[in-house]
Amino acid sequence: MTEAMPLICNYGFDKLGLHRIEGFVESDNTNCKNAMAKLDFQHEGTMKDCEIKNGKFISLDIYSKIKIE
Repeated sequence: MTEAMPLICNYGFDKLGLHRIEGFVESDNTNCKNAMAKLDFQHEGTMKDCEIKNGKFISLDIYSKIKIE
């Protein structure tokens, strides 16, 4: 993820003209949350009990990266 995401973000910002890229991560997924932080995504908040997975409610953390002009 840490190798592919910078390429994907650059493509999205430079070629597709995106202004914002978002990522939704399961709150219990510490490895993915750490990777998002290393990629300079900002934590914006947590959607509590917003999805059902394996019959249980899970929460999602929202991360975003804004294009730097």
